[in-house]
Amino acid sequence: MHKIKRMEINSYNAIINLWKNTEGIGINDYDDSKKSIRKFLEKNPNTCFVAELDSGEIIGTIMGGNDGRRGLIYHLMVKNEYRKSGIGRKLLKKVENGFKKEGIKKIYLTVFKSNKIGNKFWEINNYEIRSNIAYRSKQIGE
Repeated sequence: MHKIKRMEINSYNAIINLWKNTEGIGINDYDDSKKSIRKFLEKNPNTCFVAELDSGEIIGTIMGGNDGRRGLIYHLMVKNEYRKSGIGRKLLKKVENGFKKEGIKKIYLTVFKSNKIGNKFWEINNYEIRSNIAYRSKQIGE
Protein backbone atom coordinates (compact mmCIF):
# COMPACT_ATOMS: atom_id res chain seq x y z
CA MET A 1 0.00 0.00 0.00
CA HIS A 2 0.98 3.62 -0.41
CA LYS A 3 -0.04 6.95 1.04
CA ILE A 4 0.14 10.49 -0.28
CA LYS A 5 1.74 12.87 2.19
CA ARG A 6 3.27 16.33 2.32
CA MET A 7 6.79 16.54 0.90
CA GLU A 8 9.39 17.26 3.58
CA ILE A 9 13.00 18.30 3.18
CA ASN A 10 14.20 15.40 5.36
CA SER A 11 13.29 13.12 2.42
CA TYR A 12 15.46 15.11 -0.01
CA ASN A 13 18.03 12.34 -0.65
CA ALA A 14 15.35 9.79 -1.55
CA ILE A 15 13.51 12.34 -3.69
CA ILE A 16 16.56 13.49 -5.64
CA ASN A 17 17.56 9.86 -6.20
CA LEU A 18 14.12 9.13 -7.67
CA TRP A 19 14.35 12.19 -9.91
CA LYS A 20 17.83 11.26 -11.16
CA ASN A 21 16.64 7.78 -12.03
CA THR A 22 13.43 8.72 -13.84
CA GLU A 23 13.59 8.95 -17.61
CA GLY A 24 12.29 12.16 -19.17
CA ILE A 25 12.89 14.33 -16.10
CA GLY A 26 15.24 17.30 -16.26
CA ILE A 27 17.01 18.31 -13.07
CA ASN A 28 19.97 20.56 -12.42
CA ASP A 29 22.29 21.31 -9.54
CA TYR A 30 20.94 24.83 -8.98
CA ASP A 31 17.14 24.48 -9.14
CA ASP A 32 17.09 21.06 -7.54
CA SER A 33 19.70 21.56 -4.82
CA LYS A 34 18.67 20.84 -1.25
CA LYS A 35 18.81 24.56 -0.47
CA SER A 36 16.56 25.43 -3.42
CA ILE A 37 14.04 22.66 -2.69
CA ARG A 38 13.93 23.65 1.01
CA LYS A 39 13.10 27.23 0.01
CA PHE A 40 10.42 26.02 -2.42
CA LEU A 41 8.79 23.82 0.24
CA GLU A 42 8.79 26.69 2.73
CA LYS A 43 6.94 28.90 0.23
CA ASN A 44 4.57 26.14 -0.93
CA PRO A 45 3.82 23.85 2.03
CA ASN A 46 0.35 22.83 0.85
CA THR A 47 1.09 21.89 -2.75
CA CYS A 48 4.11 19.56 -2.63
CA PHE A 49 3.58 15.84 -2.06
CA VAL A 50 5.16 12.41 -2.20
CA ALA A 51 3.69 8.95 -2.65
CA GLU A 52 5.23 6.67 -0.08
CA LEU A 53 5.01 2.91 0.47
CA ASP A 54 4.32 1.56 3.94
CA SER A 55 8.04 0.69 4.04
CA GLY A 56 8.88 4.41 3.73
CA GLU A 57 10.16 4.19 0.15
CA ILE A 58 9.18 7.23 -1.91
CA ILE A 59 7.73 6.12 -5.24
CA GLY A 60 6.25 9.36 -6.55
CA THR A 61 6.53 13.13 -6.27
CA ILE A 62 4.85 16.35 -7.33
CA MET A 63 5.69 19.95 -6.55
CA GLY A 64 3.30 22.83 -7.01
CA GLY A 65 4.00 26.51 -6.54
CA ASN A 66 2.18 29.69 -7.40
CA ASP A 67 2.72 33.38 -8.01
CA GLY A 68 -0.63 34.37 -6.49
CA ARG A 69 -2.44 34.10 -9.84
CA ARG A 70 -1.24 30.93 -11.55
CA GLY A 71 -0.06 27.58 -10.33
CA LEU A 72 3.01 25.83 -11.68
CA ILE A 73 3.61 22.09 -11.46
CA TYR A 74 7.07 20.58 -11.30
CA HIS A 75 8.50 17.07 -11.04
CA LEU A 76 5.41 14.89 -11.18
CA MET A 77 6.74 11.39 -11.48
CA VAL A 78 6.01 7.88 -10.37
CA LYS A 79 8.59 5.12 -10.21
CA ASN A 80 8.30 2.91 -13.31
CA GLU A 81 7.01 -0.22 -11.58
CA TYR A 82 4.17 1.70 -9.90
CA ARG A 83 2.89 3.55 -12.95
CA LYS A 84 -0.64 2.97 -14.27
CA SER A 85 -1.93 2.35 -10.75
CA GLY A 86 -3.48 5.79 -10.19
CA ILE A 87 -0.67 7.26 -8.08
CA GLY A 88 0.11 10.04 -10.56
CA ARG A 89 -3.57 11.05 -10.70
CA LYS A 90 -3.76 11.08 -6.87
CA LEU A 91 -0.68 13.30 -6.63
CA LEU A 92 -2.09 15.63 -9.29
CA LYS A 93 -5.47 15.90 -7.54
CA LYS A 94 -3.77 16.79 -4.24
CA VAL A 95 -1.92 19.67 -5.92
CA GLU A 96 -4.99 20.82 -7.86
CA ASN A 97 -7.04 20.84 -4.65
CA GLY A 98 -4.27 22.71 -2.83
CA PHE A 99 -4.25 25.34 -5.56
CA LYS A 100 -8.04 25.67 -5.41
CA LYS A 101 -7.87 26.29 -1.65
CA GLU A 102 -5.32 29.06 -2.34
CA GLY A 103 -7.59 30.68 -4.96
CA ILE A 104 -5.52 29.60 -7.96
CA LYS A 105 -7.66 28.97 -11.04
CA LYS A 106 -5.12 28.25 -13.78
CA ILE A 107 -2.17 25.83 -13.79
CA TYR A 108 0.87 25.71 -16.03
CA LEU A 109 3.63 23.16 -16.44
CA THR A 110 6.40 22.24 -18.83
CA VAL A 111 7.18 18.83 -20.27
CA PHE A 112 10.02 17.90 -22.58
CA LYS A 113 8.61 17.22 -26.04
CA SER A 114 10.56 13.95 -26.08
CA ASN A 115 8.84 12.72 -22.88
CA LYS A 116 6.12 10.62 -24.51
CA ILE A 117 4.91 9.05 -21.25
CA GLY A 118 4.66 12.43 -19.51
CA ASN A 119 2.90 14.12 -22.41
CA LYS A 120 0.37 11.29 -22.66
CA PHE A 121 -0.36 11.58 -18.91
CA TRP A 122 -0.99 15.32 -19.16
CA GLU A 123 -3.18 14.89 -22.23
CA ILE A 124 -5.30 12.25 -20.48
CA ASN A 125 -5.69 14.64 -17.54
CA ASN A 126 -6.93 17.47 -19.80
CA TYR A 127 -3.83 19.67 -19.81
CA GLU A 128 -3.64 21.34 -23.22
CA ILE A 129 -0.60 22.22 -25.30
CA ARG A 130 -0.32 25.97 -25.77
CA SER A 131 0.97 26.57 -29.29
CA ASN A 132 0.83 30.35 -28.91
CA ILE A 133 3.49 30.54 -26.17
CA ALA A 134 7.26 30.46 -26.51
CA TYR A 135 8.90 29.05 -23.40
CA ARG A 136 12.04 30.98 -22.52
CA SER A 137 14.48 30.92 -19.63
CA LYS A 138 17.53 32.75 -18.36
CA GLN A 139 19.73 31.77 -15.45
CA ILE A 140 20.76 34.83 -13.43
CA GLY A 141 22.46 33.15 -10.47
CA GLU A 142 24.73 30.26 -9.72
